[in-house]
Amino acid sequence: MNHQERKVKGTFLIALAMIINHRKDIDWAGQSELTEQDLKRIKERILASAWYELDFFERMGDAVYKLVGGARPEGAYEFGEGIMWRILSDVYKSSLLKGNPQEALTRFSQLYHGIFFNTGKAEFQPTDSGGIFTIADPYGIPTQESFGYMIKSLLAKIVRENQGKNVQVVCEQEDKFKTEKLNSISYQISWE
Repeated sequence: MNHQERKVKGTFLIALAMIINHRKDIDWAGQSELTEQDLKRIKERILASAWYELDFFERMGDAVYKLVGGARPEGAYEFGEGIMWRILSDVYKSSLLKGNPQEALTRFSQLYHGIFFNTGKAEFQPTDSGGIFTIADPYGIPTQESFGYMIKSLLAKIVRENQGKNVQVVCEQEDKFKTEKLNSISYQISWE
């Protein structure tokens, strides 16, 4: 598979489209890489079940991260815990709300490929105190800065929604999100 064939699932784009459509005060085409054609597609309708071009997603994700989130990790955390969690829990409720954090994280790792991208994979390895959640993509993690932070908050939210307390999520690669293209990101997750 070459780089042009990489796709992203509409489920992920819906959350970004909701923000872009809601924030009419932002000049999306003038202040970001989004084109007028992109904005037309976003306004017309993003289908949850459809696959979209990765570069379209990257323009959307970068615009929201920079213009709404201020290019700060906190903006991506809010996105993951808020709108992204709501969409995923609505669509995948029976899979993600298990009452057991390890089961829910295992199921999320199995769903990852179909929820987000058509390349790459996720794996959850349980440990005594929680587990290690790893995302890998041979072509590199798309929009890794915002995506890496968003996944961190989403993993914590999955654990909390499944009765995990005092949740800690640590990513050793976090200091490389801005400076290095990564093919893999690992999260050490612990809870009580």
